[in-house]
Amino acid sequence: MLKLAFIFLKVGFLSFGGGWAIVGILKNELVTGGFLSPEEFSQAVSIAQMTPGPVAINLATYTGYKFFGLIGAVLNTLAFLGAPILVITTAIFLRKYVKLQRVRLMKALEGATTTLLIVTLLSLLSSVQNPVLILLSAAAFVCSFFKVHPLFIIFGCGVIGAILGF
Repeated sequence: MLKLAFIFLKVGFLSFGGGWAIVGILKNELVTGGFLSPEEFSQAVSIAQMTPGPVAINLATYTGYKFFGLIGAVLNTLAFLGAPILVITTAIFLRKYVKLQRVRLMKALEGATTTLLIVTLLSLLSSVQNPVLILLSAAAFVCSFFKVHPLFIIFGCGVIGAILGF
Protein backbone atom coordinates (compact mmCIF):
# COMPACT_ATOMS: atom_id res chain seq x y z
CA MET A 1 0.00 0.00 0.00
CA LEU A 2 2.83 2.39 0.83
CA LYS A 3 4.63 1.62 -2.44
CA LEU A 4 1.54 2.66 -4.42
CA ALA A 5 1.07 5.78 -2.29
CA PHE A 6 4.75 6.66 -2.79
CA ILE A 7 4.25 6.52 -6.57
CA PHE A 8 1.49 9.12 -6.34
CA LEU A 9 3.48 11.24 -3.89
CA LYS A 10 6.46 11.20 -6.26
CA VAL A 11 4.33 12.03 -9.31
CA GLY A 12 2.58 14.80 -7.40
CA PHE A 13 5.94 16.40 -6.54
CA LEU A 14 7.69 15.89 -9.87
CA SER A 15 5.03 16.69 -12.44
CA PHE A 16 3.60 19.89 -13.80
CA GLY A 17 0.93 20.72 -16.32
CA GLY A 18 -2.30 19.24 -15.07
CA GLY A 19 -3.90 15.82 -15.07
CA TRP A 20 -3.42 14.91 -18.73
CA ALA A 21 0.25 15.82 -18.68
CA ILE A 22 0.68 13.46 -15.73
CA VAL A 23 -1.20 10.51 -17.24
CA GLY A 24 1.80 9.37 -19.29
CA ILE A 25 4.02 9.41 -16.23
CA LEU A 26 1.42 7.51 -14.22
CA LYS A 27 1.08 4.91 -16.97
CA ASN A 28 4.80 4.30 -16.87
CA GLU A 29 4.87 4.04 -13.07
CA LEU A 30 1.77 1.88 -12.66
CA VAL A 31 2.31 -0.47 -15.61
CA THR A 32 6.06 -1.02 -15.12
CA GLY A 33 5.46 -1.29 -11.37
CA GLY A 34 3.14 -4.22 -12.04
CA PHE A 35 0.07 -2.62 -10.52
CA LEU A 36 -1.94 -2.43 -13.77
CA SER A 37 -1.69 -3.95 -17.23
CA PRO A 38 -1.82 -1.52 -20.19
CA GLU A 39 -5.45 -2.50 -20.80
CA GLU A 40 -6.37 -2.01 -17.13
CA PHE A 41 -4.65 1.38 -17.19
CA SER A 42 -6.66 2.47 -20.25
CA GLN A 43 -9.85 1.38 -18.49
CA ALA A 44 -8.79 3.24 -15.34
CA VAL A 45 -8.20 6.41 -17.38
CA SER A 46 -11.67 6.04 -18.92
CA ILE A 47 -13.24 5.68 -15.49
CA ALA A 48 -11.20 8.59 -14.09
CA GLN A 49 -12.24 10.77 -17.02
CA MET A 50 -15.94 10.05 -16.52
CA THR A 51 -15.94 10.87 -12.82
CA PRO A 52 -15.98 14.49 -11.68
CA GLY A 53 -12.63 16.05 -10.89
CA PRO A 54 -9.11 16.02 -12.27
CA VAL A 55 -8.17 12.81 -14.04
CA ALA A 56 -4.89 12.29 -12.14
CA ILE A 57 -6.55 12.57 -8.73
CA ASN A 58 -9.30 10.23 -9.87
CA LEU A 59 -6.64 7.74 -11.02
CA ALA A 60 -4.99 7.93 -7.61
CA THR A 61 -8.29 7.32 -5.86
CA TYR A 62 -9.34 4.53 -8.23
CA THR A 63 -6.10 2.56 -8.04
CA GLY A 64 -5.93 2.92 -4.27
CA TYR A 65 -9.49 1.67 -3.94
CA LYS A 66 -8.95 -1.18 -6.41
CA PHE A 67 -6.05 -2.63 -4.47
CA PHE A 68 -6.60 -1.56 -0.84
CA GLY A 69 -10.21 -0.41 -0.49
CA LEU A 70 -11.23 2.87 1.13
CA ILE A 71 -8.01 3.30 3.11
CA GLY A 72 -5.94 2.92 -0.07
CA ALA A 73 -8.13 5.41 -1.93
CA VAL A 74 -7.76 8.03 0.81
CA LEU A 75 -4.01 7.41 1.21
CA ASN A 76 -3.30 7.67 -2.54
CA THR A 77 -5.39 10.81 -2.90
CA LEU A 78 -3.69 12.51 0.06
CA ALA A 79 -0.26 11.43 -1.17
CA PHE A 80 -0.94 12.90 -4.61
CA LEU A 81 -2.25 16.14 -3.09
CA GLY A 82 0.69 16.46 -0.68
CA ALA A 83 2.84 18.39 -3.15
CA PRO A 84 0.22 20.99 -4.19
CA ILE A 85 -0.71 21.62 -0.55
CA LEU A 86 2.95 22.14 0.36
CA VAL A 87 3.53 24.42 -2.64
CA ILE A 88 0.45 26.54 -1.90
CA THR A 89 1.45 26.87 1.76
CA THR A 90 4.97 27.90 0.79
CA ALA A 91 3.69 30.35 -1.83
CA ILE A 92 1.52 32.09 0.74
CA PHE A 93 4.60 32.81 2.83
CA LEU A 94 6.77 33.80 -0.13
CA ARG A 95 4.10 35.75 -2.02
CA LYS A 96 6.22 38.76 -3.03
CA TYR A 97 9.11 36.69 -4.37
CA VAL A 98 6.79 34.29 -6.19
CA LYS A 99 5.08 37.16 -8.04
CA LEU A 100 8.38 38.35 -9.45
CA GLN A 101 9.45 34.92 -10.68
CA ARG A 102 6.04 33.62 -11.78
CA VAL A 103 6.11 34.91 -15.36
CA ARG A 104 9.54 33.45 -16.06
CA LEU A 105 8.61 30.14 -14.49
CA MET A 106 5.37 29.81 -16.46
CA LYS A 107 7.16 30.48 -19.76
CA ALA A 108 9.82 27.91 -18.92
CA LEU A 109 7.29 25.25 -18.01
CA GLU A 110 5.08 25.85 -21.05
CA GLY A 111 7.32 23.78 -23.33
CA ALA A 112 7.65 20.98 -20.78
CA THR A 113 3.87 20.76 -20.42
CA THR A 114 3.39 20.52 -24.17
CA THR A 115 5.99 17.76 -24.36
CA LEU A 116 4.32 15.83 -21.52
CA LEU A 117 0.95 16.06 -23.29
CA ILE A 118 2.42 14.74 -26.55
CA VAL A 119 4.14 11.86 -24.72
CA THR A 120 0.86 11.03 -22.97
CA LEU A 121 -1.02 11.01 -26.28
CA LEU A 122 1.53 8.72 -27.93
CA SER A 123 1.61 6.47 -24.88
CA LEU A 124 -2.16 6.04 -24.84
CA LEU A 125 -2.32 5.53 -28.62
CA SER A 126 0.26 2.74 -28.38
CA SER A 127 -2.12 0.68 -26.23
CA VAL A 128 -5.02 1.03 -28.71
CA GLN A 129 -4.98 -1.76 -31.29
CA ASN A 130 -8.39 -1.29 -32.92
CA PRO A 131 -8.28 1.03 -35.98
CA VAL A 132 -11.94 2.00 -35.47
CA LEU A 133 -11.11 3.34 -32.00
CA ILE A 134 -8.17 5.28 -33.42
CA LEU A 135 -10.46 6.78 -36.07
CA LEU A 136 -13.08 7.64 -33.43
CA SER A 137 -10.39 9.29 -31.28
CA ALA A 138 -9.13 11.28 -34.25
CA ALA A 139 -12.68 12.42 -35.04
CA ALA A 140 -13.14 13.57 -31.43
CA PHE A 141 -9.83 15.42 -31.62
CA VAL A 142 -10.88 17.21 -34.84
CA CYS A 143 -14.26 18.10 -33.31
CA SER A 144 -12.47 19.82 -30.44
CA PHE A 145 -10.74 22.13 -32.92
CA PHE A 146 -14.13 23.20 -34.30
CA LYS A 147 -15.20 24.25 -30.80
CA VAL A 148 -17.71 21.42 -30.35
CA HIS A 149 -18.63 21.30 -26.68
CA PRO A 150 -16.72 18.50 -24.85
CA LEU A 151 -19.94 17.02 -23.47
CA PHE A 152 -21.24 16.46 -27.01
CA ILE A 153 -17.94 14.86 -28.02
CA ILE A 154 -17.92 12.54 -24.99
CA PHE A 155 -21.59 11.66 -25.40
CA GLY A 156 -21.21 11.10 -29.15
CA CYS A 157 -18.17 8.86 -28.71
CA GLY A 158 -19.97 6.94 -25.98
CA VAL A 159 -23.03 6.34 -28.16
CA ILE A 160 -20.91 5.29 -31.14
CA GLY A 161 -18.82 3.03 -28.90
CA ALA A 162 -21.97 1.43 -27.47
CA ILE A 163 -23.43 0.88 -30.94
CA LEU A 164 -20.17 -0.68 -32.19
CA GLY A 165 -19.86 -2.81 -29.05
CA PHE A 166 -16.79 -1.27 -27.44
